[in-house]
Amino acid sequence: MKMPLWMVAWVFVLEIVVILIFIPGDWTRKVIAEERVLLQSSLGIETVHWIEKKSNDWYQTTIIDSGLYKTAFHVLVPTDEERNNSRGMADMGDWWFVWVNSRIEALADVIYQFYTRTALFLIWAPYMLILLFPSIYDGLMNWRIKRSNFAYSSPVIHRYSVRFTFYLVTGLVIAFFAPITLNPIIIPVVMMACCVLVGLTVSNFQKRV
Repeated sequence: MKMPLWMVAWVFVLEIVVILIFIPGDWTRKVIAEERVLLQSSLGIETVHWIEKKSNDWYQTTIIDSGLYKTAFHVLVPTDEERNNSRGMADMGDWWFVWVNSRIEALADVIYQFYTRTALFLIWAPYMLILLFPSIYDGLMNWRIKRSNFAYSSPVIHRYSVRFTFYLVTGLVIAFFAPITLNPIIIPVVMMACCVLVGLTVSNFQKRV
């Protein structure tokens, strides 16, 4: 069954809502620390340092330097003076604005986590191109052979290869925001699977004379 884009969007929105409401303030930081250990054991300390530098640069540029982080606090969390000057708002600072403050920090941590996983993706991307181009070339050659000897190009394999590629890419993007420890090996495995599926997609294009 084909998954419509609106359903993917709702899954993503639901994930963000769950993070904003239910995830504890320090949970994502613990996940980041656990992933750092896994990265260091599998790829080495130099790779970890490169990922952290890249993530810190992106986070500094998009969240801090852009003023987004400061603006979120200014809009959603008033100062002590503003609360004291507002009738009925002073007592809210004991629980409501503390909770809002923790939600902003939790979302910022999730964005940083997304950046670290994206940086890891960039490390693997050049190696995946080495597999992607031969997969496309092999699929193209098989498609041409099928055109010449009347072999069968399966529309079922073509359709499901496209769908599974979409599911894998979508699932990986959603996983990048998930506040759970993600084994670094998952990213290259998904990328390799997508390369193979792209090759199957090309080899089963409908033949045209």
